[in-house]
Amino acid sequence: MKNTGKICFILTAALILPAFMCTGAATENQRPISLEKAYSVALEQNEQIKISRQRLRQAETDIAAATSNLYPQISASASYTRQKQPETSGGTLARMSPTTPKDYGMFSLELDQHIYQWGKAWSGRNMAQHYYQSSRLRHLRRAQEILYQVSLRYYEVLLGRRSIEIAKNALKRAKQQLQRAEARYEVGVLTQTDVLRAEVQLARSREQLERARNQHDIARERLALEMGIESVPGDLMEPEKRSFPEMKIPALYEKALENRKDLSQAEKQLKGAEERVDFEQADFFPNLSLRGQYQRTDEKVLFSGEPDDWQASLVLSYPLFTGWERSAEVNKAESKKKEAEYALARLRKQIRNEVRSVYLDIKTQKEVIDQLEQQVQSAKRNYRQVTAQFEEGLVTAVDQVDAFTALNEAENRLAQAYYTYQLDLIRLKLATGTFQSDLLKKEILNESS
Repeated sequence: MKNTGKICFILTAALILPAFMCTGAATENQRPISLEKAYSVALEQNEQIKISRQRLRQAETDIAAATSNLYPQISASASYTRQKQPETSGGTLARMSPTTPKDYGMFSLELDQHIYQWGKAWSGRNMAQHYYQSSRLRHLRRAQEILYQVSLRYYEVLLGRRSIEIAKNALKRAKQQLQRAEARYEVGVLTQTDVLRAEVQLARSREQLERARNQHDIARERLALEMGIESVPGDLMEPEKRSFPEMKIPALYEKALENRKDLSQAEKQLKGAEERVDFEQADFFPNLSLRGQYQRTDEKVLFSGEPDDWQASLVLSYPLFTGWERSAEVNKAESKKKEAEYALARLRKQIRNEVRSVYLDIKTQKEVIDQLEQQVQSAKRNYRQVTAQFEEGLVTAVDQVDAFTALNEAENRLAQAYYTYQLDLIRLKLATGTFQSDLLKKEILNESS
């Protein structure tokens, strides 16, 4: 009997423990996700950010390629030659010259060192560095934009969740209205039309709930896509309410000029374009280089009895005519420089416009929220009052439906305005270039490591 008890205990533990462990894992996966956590996951998993990182690495290799022109270019080659022995007119083999053996092997080592061409090599290296810095700033700005998309999808999920709550409350009120209408119809106060109107309102409320659930599910799928994961585990935490910054538009604009990564990127692009002009203009000057060659063979007769030979030369070259190719390249580089200047000027204006637009949107949205909050309170009082009057027979079923619709629409507009306002506050940080700057510092550290 004792052994039987032990066996039962072991079997019970074996069944319960895995279930407990699975429940613990499920609980871990179902923990609410914060907006900051969504940012971190997206920075690690979002495919677009990964693509941007790879493009940044590709731009970094251009620096090494441009720097290689400053170092000696060394090449080695090995060959084996076998020649046909000539025949005389009589068909016999002719004697070959003692300096031209029938077969021989050759090893060559060549060196070519660029010395000077009006700083062309250094201009190429500086140009590559500017373009790499531009790519780096583009990557950081791209990361900010993607994280903003995470914010957008995150708040869409929250809005969807709030819409479901509003729809459930509306459905509850619609059921109560139908019950009151049926009760008053039984006593002969209301007509069949009034009951049908309440049934239609109930059906619309159910449709509203289904639509809200569908939009919520779609929003979660979009959020998962921006985070770079298959699905969003668990529910979302409601972020803390953000406050409107007490700053004027000029101060916000100066802040944007100081922090916008794309503005710094455009400035680096301009510097790179200036270096390209110098790079192309250097082709109008002579090219001075040092060339050397060392050869070794197994037939000493090739080098007058010596097994090897070497030579060194200082070469000064200048192409006299290339079909105006160089002039075309210089003109193209100067045009690229002007293009970069125009792009930089345009971006400054665009940043000013973005800051002003977002600032005014936030101010407007804040006033709209204040008005909508009053509308919701008024709509609630009106609905309670109309419902009470309907019970007393002082108003019709149409009045009750109108009060119901007004309350439902006011609550939905308030939810939409609130989350739009919170998102606009994030958009202002994006416009000023300060959005998630601390998190992007980690991205910079990851690049350097």
